[in-house]
Amino acid sequence: MMLFTTDENNVFGKSLKEAGTYNVRVTSAVAKNSKSGNPMIEFNYEVLDGQYAGAPIRYDYAVWNDDEDHFDLSVRRFNTIMIASGIPSGKAVDNLPQVASVMKNRKLAVTVDWEQSQNGNWYLRVKSYHKLLQEGSQPNGKMRPESSQNSRQSNFGNNRNQSAEYRQQAPQAPNNGFNSQTNFNAAMPTNGQPQRPQQPQQPNVDELPF
Repeated sequence: MMLFTTDENNVFGKSLKEAGTYNVRVTSAVAKNSKSGNPMIEFNYEVLDGQYAGAPIRYDYAVWNDDEDHFDLSVRRFNTIMIASGIPSGKAVDNLPQVASVMKNRKLAVTVDWEQSQNGNWYLRVKSYHKLLQEGSQPNGKMRPESSQNSRQSNFGNNRNQSAEYRQQAPQAPNNGFNSQTNFNAAMPTNGQPQRPQQPQQPNVDELPF
């Protein structure tokens, strides 16, 4: 009896590289409080189909704010998420832990786009919710923008290359410390340090407009 069949779409370490609209499953839904004390749910998802099947979408916070200015928006936001996941109209909701329990493992579609964090890096954030796409997930080709950190490193590298070029063109003084200019250049760093993969950063939920 066969144990399993190898499948390139069923592997660890997959990541989402494009913005777009994706069919997802809710892998976790946890009720908690924001730093300001407002109740919220943290949703995490997994892409269901297409080239990014299995890739996670993390840290989608839905915050409940029942003050006069935000109550209607809070109701609409949670209603949008639940209806998109196939929950029918007419269901009474008592509290957010109830919503979290009901939403676990449900399926819907989410639209994600790149958003720059306070540290200058870019991460995919959920922008809207939809019912499952019958035609499958739809990446839109929009890749991660260059972060300010990478931009600074790129400019540093360009300036360093220009300095090296100037050294090669300038008249050379007598060599008192190295056998040759080639050895001097070999002693200078020419490449930047390897970059660690950027990890999704949790957004500041107290800055969300709902």
